[in-house]
Amino acid sequence: MFQRCYLTLGLTICFLLMQSITSFAVDEFKVSQYAKGEQIWFEAEAFDERDSEDVYKLGIAEKAKKPSDGAYGDIVTNASGGAKKGWLLYRFDISFAKGKAGDWRFIGRVINPNNHSDWLWVLGDDGNKIPEVEPAFVRPDDIIFEENIPVWTWKMTGDFGKDAGTINELQDGENVMMIWTRGSSLEVQYDVFCWSSDLEYQPTDEDYEKAEEKTLPVNPEGLLTTTWGRLKQ
Repeated sequence: MFQRCYLTLGLTICFLLMQSITSFAVDEFKVSQYAKGEQIWFEAEAFDERDSEDVYKLGIAEKAKKPSDGAYGDIVTNASGGAKKGWLLYRFDISFAKGKAGDWRFIGRVINPNNHSDWLWVLGDDGNKIPEVEPAFVRPDDIIFEENIPVWTWKMTGDFGKDAGTINELQDGENVMMIWTRGSSLEVQYDVFCWSSDLEYQPTDEDYEKAEEKTLPVNPEGLLTTTWGRLKQ
């Protein structure tokens, strides 16, 4: 009797956790082979995890900020106004773009009128374990979007024209990136992110629109197994 109760309760928690796990997964993205390399594109709101609902928030869905005209869907902004620190985590697989391990450039379609920058952390390049506390970031090596960007721009550099944190060594297959608060605020709008193996490639809106759409299949059975495994731990 008690075992049945525990099992029912456990399954209920599983399904609730499944909902939170799948809410913002990077399961829709685009790939391309422009210039001399490969690219993978995903929208900023498609993050897998975040540490708090009070820091990085969705512009429309969570009523944090109305996106500027020309945004592709929703945006992500720092709703704390810089008063609190937080992070976003994205998992993406470069094999879908036929990409291989090596140096890739991180590029963002962003608005940031007063250079309210953030930090970028990449698994493998910056550490072999996803951090639970803020790493010891260094300027300019880890900084992104320390630029004055008043209108939607595909920004390739990270610290007033320097590469800074934009070039990172990615691994074959799945990669993990995290954005940590440095000084971002409600003025910042993150729209679309792109990783390119051609370090000199400059994206355009047309490139993004023409890139090939990909959708990962949702496997509820697999998610349930994974969630149940987490519960047992």
